[in-house]
Amino acid sequence: MKISSIEILNFRPYGNEQTAQFSTLAGKNVTTLYGTNGGGKTTLLNAFTYVLYGKLSEDLEDKERLINSEAWSAAEIGQEVVMSVTLTFEHDGKTHRITRRRAVTKRGPDQDVGKEDFELRIEDGSGVWRKVNNPSNVIEKILPGRLVGFFFINGERIEYLAKQEAYSEIQSAIKTVLGIEPLERARRHLPSARNKIRHKLKSEEDGGIAIDKVNKEIDDFESEKEEKREEHDLLRSEIGHLKADVESIDTRLRSLEGAAELQENRARCERLKEDADAALKDDLESRIRLVRQYGYLTFLPGLSEQIHVAGGVLRERGQLPAPLKQTFVEDLLNAAECICGTHLPEGSPQRAKIEEWLARAGLAEVEGAWAVLQGAMRTLEEQRKSAIEDLERLDRSIDQRRKTVHGLKGDLDEIAAKLKNVPEEDISRLEARRDERLQAIDEKTRRLGAVQLRLEELDALLKQKSSLVEKLEVKNATNKRIQKRIAVLREAEEALEKTLELLSERTRRSLDNRIRRVFEKSSLKDYTPELTPDFELELWIGSGEERRRAPKSTGENMLLSLAFVAALAEECRSVAQNDAHAQMDMSDFPVVLDAAFGNLDVDYRRRVATFLPQMASQVIVLTSKAQAEGAADEYLAPYVGKQYVITTHSRKADVEDVTETISVDGRAYPYQVVSASFDGAVLTEVQA
Repeated sequence: MKISSIEILNFRPYGNEQTAQFSTLAGKNVTTLYGTNGGGKTTLLNAFTYVLYGKLSEDLEDKERLINSEAWSAAEIGQEVVMSVTLTFEHDGKTHRITRRRAVTKRGPDQDVGKEDFELRIEDGSGVWRKVNNPSNVIEKILPGRLVGFFFINGERIEYLAKQEAYSEIQSAIKTVLGIEPLERARRHLPSARNKIRHKLKSEEDGGIAIDKVNKEIDDFESEKEEKREEHDLLRSEIGHLKADVESIDTRLRSLEGAAELQENRARCERLKEDADAALKDDLESRIRLVRQYGYLTFLPGLSEQIHVAGGVLRERGQLPAPLKQTFVEDLLNAAECICGTHLPEGSPQRAKIEEWLARAGLAEVEGAWAVLQGAMRTLEEQRKSAIEDLERLDRSIDQRRKTVHGLKGDLDEIAAKLKNVPEEDISRLEARRDERLQAIDEKTRRLGAVQLRLEELDALLKQKSSLVEKLEVKNATNKRIQKRIAVLREAEEALEKTLELLSERTRRSLDNRIRRVFEKSSLKDYTPELTPDFELELWIGSGEERRRAPKSTGENMLLSLAFVAALAEECRSVAQNDAHAQMDMSDFPVVLDAAFGNLDVDYRRRVATFLPQMASQVIVLTSKAQAEGAADEYLAPYVGKQYVITTHSRKADVEDVTETISVDGRAYPYQVVSASFDGAVLTEVQA
């Protein structure tokens, strides 16, 4: 899939009909579009997802007002106003042209939903455009909707992928790539089939248990499990939405003059607290491991000295070292002859003297064991001292990290209090809403933990009861057949579960390797990335027992998330090319990235700019000129095939310090136009 162009008619700030062409050349695979903050970049990103899936991002305000305000205001009552987005792309040697159109009759100032049409036409080189009857299915097969967030990306939120709560989205992406939805459906349906068959079992008169009673218990557990699973999924979804809302509020606060500085300080403190929390968690886990392995040694003070003293006593008695080997003395007695030639008959005084040595000679084996014990004691004593030192070091570190976390929490509370007391109503209202969302997140997270614990308990109970049903000693032939069917279904369920786990794990490992390879080329620091078995993106310092979580800055989170997207695109291509039964028929992916450089410093802008052209065969970058200035656009320049300026027009006249023009490739282009005849955005192509 390579995007050729997008045509926009009266979509949000884009009035009338406007078109942008995108570079599809191999060596010039990047298209850049420069626009001011709030000038229409995020709207353009949403235009892609809207035309393909009818979806808009969560942070887009006034989603119901899709029709350009100028066009809507100019229309007469009763007049129909049309808005549309058309996307043209190449795929599998064919040209696809997809249009999503909305026509609304104006009945007042507010916009109705109106009638929406969705159309896809395909041209295969013959010059004839064929209309497709099921456009959504075709698009879903080319680029599944569950992957859209990984290839049409809001750069200001891409860091989310490097956070713990994104694991479900990453896991979902992996399953989508594998195309295992049919297997997942089968896995969900098998327990239901097994339960239906189980209910056909009938209690027997001389049976050990009442089957009906056990069935009732299993039904109750299954019912509760389903309820808890639904609650679990709902809580996770709600937490995700709440966190997205917090991020949206944070973005809004950063844009307000009275809150911007405080919000930046809060973002800094939150990053520091996140790093301190991770470091504290690592220290606590290290202490647990140390106590498990060497904790017993702390209860053995002086043991080495006691053993040394016991050895001294044995030496004073002449019992150590052993003077003779036991086998040597036994050979003399068996031969009844001393080494001096003296005969040793039974009962003789000479034989009695040799027999006395037999008991003493037996200590030779003891001496060998003693030597080993002494060596071990020296090692244990060294380990004991080292373990105590490590425990003391970890205790000091844990105490310090707790103080750091506590101090940062205090700083965050202070910032929140200041924001609540800001005179501007918008700021205090936003902060109050943010605080409300955070409290809700805490409450739902605690509830989520309790639900997860109960689900684990229910799984154990169901396993126990189901095993009891399968092991029943039944005599009735029908019951025996039913038992066999239940066992077969359970085995099929377990095999399917194992297959899904193996497929998912195989792809996770493959993605993990790809992420490392991509990240190492881009990172400024010697960190090792990992897609963990829990589908979380992590960064590590060191290796082996010395490995610990790396403190992730905005730059590292950005690179790590981009590395995952690049690895996912590469994995999708690999699956599409090598798997004849792949659910997707695409082998090429575009990446559209809004706010690619965010608040990164110069070094990380340079790194991201160097990395972007390698992410995919086609990359579309939406950025402000200020964000891309210098290092970023310089490093992107060799790969740029097309460029556009998004010019912001505003009727407002009393605006100071406006950047009226920007220079692209040595030419000046309008950037912000004040005292204009309309409010909106205009796409202007940069001339080569």
